[in-house]
Amino acid sequence: MNAVNKKPIVLTDREYKVMEVLWNHERALTVNEISDFSVDPELTVACIAQVIPRLLKKELIHVEQFIPVNTKYARTFRPNITQEDYMEDELRRLFRKSGVKTMLSALVQINDPEENDALLEELEAFTSEYRAKQRGKSS
Repeated sequence: MNAVNKKPIVLTDREYKVMEVLWNHERALTVNEISDFSVDPELTVACIAQVIPRLLKKELIHVEQFIPVNTKYARTFRPNITQEDYMEDELRRLFRKSGVKTMLSALVQINDPEENDALLEELEAFTSEYRAKQRGKSS
């Protein structure tokens, strides 16, 4: 669950694209900078200006500061949640919705055989580490 507002985080494609730009930059960004840094030509200033209030309402971003831009002031924005936290929340939601077996099957189907071998090795290592930690807790 989202630690910010305790609801599952559901982002539209455009909201995700704006968040992605914010996640990929160390500093707070203005709407114009988000548009400039985006690789998606559809993420225009006008589009971002519509998305920002929704992200603010969901408490996924906050206004960091007001900075002078030409003869006016612009707000800068920073994310309240990391990309890792979002992905964890999204994966948790998908696992609950479809089940572990379905998710793992889909993951294996989209990978090529070499990637699957590496994935299985990582899963085996993770499983071993997890079981060792669990045994350590119960001791």
